[in-house]
Amino acid sequence: MWLARAVLAVALLVFAAVLVRVAQFQLVGDATLAEHVGVREAVVTTTPVRGALMDRRGRVLATTRFAPRVFVDPTRFPSPPGGEIVSLAEAVGLSPAEVGERVVAAMALNESVAASGGSLRRYVRITGPLDAGSAERVRALAIPGVYLEDVPVRDYSGTDELASLLGKVGTGDIGLLGIEHAFEDRLSGVPGGGRYVRDASREPLWIAPGSWNPASPGESVRLSVDAVVQRIAIEELHRGVFESDAAGGRVLVADPMTGEILAMADLIREVPDATPYPWWPRDQKAAGPVELPRARYSVWRDDEGRRVHPALARNRCVEDIYEPGSSFKPFVWALLTDAGLASIDETFETHRGFWVTPYGRIVQDVTGRESMTWLEVLINSSNIGMVKATDRMSFRDLHDGVRSLGFGAPTRLGVPGEASGLVTPMSRWKKHTQTSVSFGHEIAVTPMQMIRAFSAFCRTGDLAGTIPDLTLEGVRHTGVGLSRRVFSPPTVLRVREGLAQVAERVEAGMARRGGERGWRYSMFGKSGTADLPVGPGPEGFRRPPGTPGYLDEQYVSSFVAGAPVSDPRIAVVVVIDDPGPTEIRERRHYGSQSAGPVVRRITERTLSYLQVTPDLDPTPEKSGG
Repeated sequence: MWLARAVLAVALLVFAAVLVRVAQFQLVGDATLAEHVGVREAVVTTTPVRGALMDRRGRVLATTRFAPRVFVDPTRFPSPPGGEIVSLAEAVGLSPAEVGERVVAAMALNESVAASGGSLRRYVRITGPLDAGSAERVRALAIPGVYLEDVPVRDYSGTDELASLLGKVGTGDIGLLGIEHAFEDRLSGVPGGGRYVRDASREPLWIAPGSWNPASPGESVRLSVDAVVQRIAIEELHRGVFESDAAGGRVLVADPMTGEILAMADLIREVPDATPYPWWPRDQKAAGPVELPRARYSVWRDDEGRRVHPALARNRCVEDIYEPGSSFKPFVWALLTDAGLASIDETFETHRGFWVTPYGRIVQDVTGRESMTWLEVLINSSNIGMVKATDRMSFRDLHDGVRSLGFGAPTRLGVPGEASGLVTPMSRWKKHTQTSVSFGHEIAVTPMQMIRAFSAFCRTGDLAGTIPDLTLEGVRHTGVGLSRRVFSPPTVLRVREGLAQVAERVEAGMARRGGERGWRYSMFGKSGTADLPVGPGPEGFRRPPGTPGYLDEQYVSSFVAGAPVSDPRIAVVVVIDDPGPTEIRERRHYGSQSAGPVVRRITERTLSYLQVTPDLDPTPEKSGG
């Protein structure tokens, strides 16, 4: 009996000592053990669900789902590995060599690390996201050390032509390009996680109360882009590029009152008969000027990303510039009119389409007339009339007027890689520049800059003559984006009056060529046709000595418009890159005949979709021209 009591007394003393020691650890701590506590604690993080991208009417363009992928813990995988490698490879659709290389290499590394007392590698990713069938086959194998984990997958419901605008997410569900990058802060959400205690075998034991913070999902963003308008724009651009045998095309549709981008598309076409341009190495010498063989040369810069995935392609509506040609004339015309340097009824001698400037430069018109009024100069796109009127303006005023329209600076839409365009700096602005800019040469723009500036002619009421801040966001955008006033409202109305007659000529040409007629909505717009520049050569190469900076008989054609005339609801710009040789021989390469019809069809279909009340009688007799 006394022995039992002695044992009980000792046990109670030991228990009391343990309680005291535990209390000491809790209240005071122990420096010797403190360095080991962290080893038994681990941090785990959880990735938030990325917000969805929707079009302006709530249609989903991009969303995140979770899918299983396979990883292996090499410390638990059968050793030595054998048939398990083959079975796993067959289940996930990979080669046994590929799977085996990853697993065996990790196991070998662990052997060498174990000898030195280092940390073992316990995670080897085997696959990307799997479909449900493949995941189920992996589960059925029940191979030790083989696990499935859920990872986020970004799904896109838009077309490939929208991919370069939407962009792409990378590792960690982080937006890398396009809209995914531009709205990263709102789409990404806030990661969650916390600390937990684990045992000697690294298995989790418990999580302290209050140490876990759940992830907060990202915000869904409703864009200004309309999926239906986007489809209309893509369909008509495809048609226009193929009808013109062109190497590509670009299109933008915007709401000029709010600055919202409704559609954006960029099409590249491989032309079978195009010849690579014969670039010369920079260090190669030549005895004299080189004469290039006559050919249709390829016009595209290398775009390796486009070959990998549509989302990695250059967004040429934002990143690539073009020479606007005569589609730039309305801006210069309006600047001159507002400055009081030319009046609507003033008559300019246009010399039947051929004239030499006082400094000896030849200027020609497509429409050869002895004289034209100032409004007719705009309607008939007279280079001579534009040059004569622009000579009345100082170099500084024209330069600053062009810059005030936003040319030479990015629109700051938020899409990565946006180009600034090219405007000759004041320090190099000469008589030749003054002449060239008057009819849209010696200046380069992006379609984005063009549609923003042209919106000044499309805005109504007190906003007429102002340019908007462009936006890719729809629902959150409130009011109008007033950037600055560039034209007076009366001048805007005169420009619309003149450009409505230009659009009627486009419609008449379409009726003659293909019988398209019966338009329900009025339109005003301006075409442009310019020589296609050679552009910069690849690294280490240059143009052959003595060759011009423009390709012979190759052009970039464009058309920019607003509709309807009295109350414009949309602005549209279309660029047709390099219309084919047959189009050039038959003189169908001009902007009015290649890009103009594309714009006309887009405006008609888009306004109908938007349920805008028609303002024309659609009978063929009235609209056939």
